[in-house]
Amino acid sequence: MGVSRTPRYSVALVERLVRDGRVLTTARVTQWLTNHDYDAKQEIMQVLLSVHEHGRFTGSCVLMNGEVADEYIVGVSGEDWYLKFWVDEEQLFVDVWSCCWDGAIH
Repeated sequence: MGVSRTPRYSVALVERLVRDGRVLTTARVTQWLTNHDYDAKQEIMQVLLSVHEHGRFTGSCVLMNGEVADEYIVGVSGEDWYLKFWVDEEQLFVDVWSCCWDGAIH
């Protein structure tokens, strides 16, 4: 599957799940944020909750687990963040696979 023109997941659903604390992250995401002196949970929540107002959908991709993820560039506190996530619609959680400064190696 290539790039999609529209997000696969509803931003309203993502926001609701985030507000309910239904967020998982990969160890790589948590490690990158921690290594850059961020509170990983707080930063992920802030970036996810900024998608609706300050995010620009850039496409979708198929992850190694076979799920399709939405990708965004999100402006938060003067920084552009690259965000990639998918939503488990059966178990109702957001699974974050990337959350870092746009262009950063992680």
